[in-house]
Amino acid sequence: MVLGGAALVVCIFSFVAQTIITRSVQESYVQPYFILWVSHSFWVIILPLHTAYEKLKRRPRSLAALKLEALVASAKLIVQRRRSHAGARLESSFDLYEPVSTTEQDMDRATAAGDEDGSRALAASRPGWVVWRMIALTAMLAGLLNSSAYLWYVAVGFTSMSKVTAIYNMSCFFAYLFSILLLKERVQVVKCVAVGISIVGVALMALFDTGADVQGLSEVQRLARRNAELLGDLLSLACACGIGLYQVLYKKYAVPKDYHSLYHVNFMTALLGASTLLVFWIPIPALHVIGIERFRWPDARQFAFIASNAMFGVAYNAGFMIALALTSPLFAAVGVMLTIPAMAAVDMVIQGHALAWSILVGAGAILAGFATLTYAEYCDSVRKTDQTADSDSNPPSVAVAPAPLA
Repeated sequence: MVLGGAALVVCIFSFVAQTIITRSVQESYVQPYFILWVSHSFWVIILPLHTAYEKLKRRPRSLAALKLEALVASAKLIVQRRRSHAGARLESSFDLYEPVSTTEQDMDRATAAGDEDGSRALAASRPGWVVWRMIALTAMLAGLLNSSAYLWYVAVGFTSMSKVTAIYNMSCFFAYLFSILLLKERVQVVKCVAVGISIVGVALMALFDTGADVQGLSEVQRLARRNAELLGDLLSLACACGIGLYQVLYKKYAVPKDYHSLYHVNFMTALLGASTLLVFWIPIPALHVIGIERFRWPDARQFAFIASNAMFGVAYNAGFMIALALTSPLFAAVGVMLTIPAMAAVDMVIQGHALAWSILVGAGAILAGFATLTYAEYCDSVRKTDQTADSDSNPPSVAVAPAPLA
C-alpha cells in the first residue's frame, strides 16, 4: 500500500510537471502537435522498461513467459470478438478479426489442455497474425487518442492550467455516457446526477469571470482574452469527450475478459507509442502545408523541455499502472483527481493571486461529481461480489479512472 501511494504521488507530480512544461514551452515554441507526437512516441520504451523490471525481480520471469502472456491476452481478444459476432460481419471499422479456422478436434485438444477458448493454441500457432491484428487495432485507437490529446495541448495555450486539468478529468463522465451507448451499461440515477453536477462545474468555470489579471488592458483586449479562455475551455471539453470515447473503445476492443495482465497493458501501450512514432508523424507536414502549424525545429533548450515532458508522460503512465496494480482502481482513480487541487495551487503560485470563485467552485463541483460516481461504482462492485463468486476477475468500469493522456 505504501509503494502504491508513492507511485500515485509520482503520477500526480508527473501530470503537474507535464502541464507546467507544456505551458512554458509553448510560450516560445507553439507546436502543440509536434510536442504531442514526441510525448506519445516515447511510450515505446514502456514495454522494455517493464521487461527489465520483470528480469530484475527476486523471482525473474523468462522472456518466453512474458511473450506468451502478451500473445495469449491478445489472442483472447480475437477469440472473444469472433464469438461475440459469430455468424455476422461487423460494419464497424474496429472489427479487424477474421474468423480463425479451428477444427472441433483442435478445440477438444485445447480444452483438454486447459485452454477452453483456444486462445493459447491460436497464440502458439499464429503469433505473427495475432501481433499484426493488435498493431492494426492500436493504430486506430492511437488515431482517436492523439486527435483528442492534441486538443488538450492546444487548450493549454489558451486558458489556465487549473481549468484545463479540471475539465480534462471529466473524461470519466463521458466514458460513462459512451459505455451506456456502446457497452449497453444500464442507466443509473446516481451516476446521471454525478454527470449533471460535473457539467454544472464546467459551466461555472467557463462562463463566469476567471479573475485573470486584466489591469491595463483595453476593452477590446479584455474581450479577446475572455474569448481565448472560452475557446480553451471548449477545446478541453472536446478533449475530455474524445478521451472518454477512447476509454470505452479501449475497454471494448483491447481488454480481454477474465484475463488480467499488466504486461499486456504495457504491450498495448508500447504499440500505441509505436503507431504514433511510425504513422502519426504524417500530420506534422500536413499541418505545415495548410498553415495551421508552421513547423520549425526546436532549439536545444526547447527540445530539452519537450523531452522532459515526454519522460514525465512515461512516469505518469508507469506510476498510474503501479498504483492500479498495488492498490485498487478506486484508490488510483480518486488519487488522480488530486491533480485538480494541485494545479489550482500551482496556478495561484504562478499568477500570484487567489483563483476566482468560479474556478474553485467549479473544480469542487467536478470533484463532488466524481466522488458521487466513485461511490456508485463501489456499490456496483460490492453488489457484483455478492452475486457472483468469480467477480474478482471482472474488469473495473471504464468510468472509474481517467486514462493517461501524455
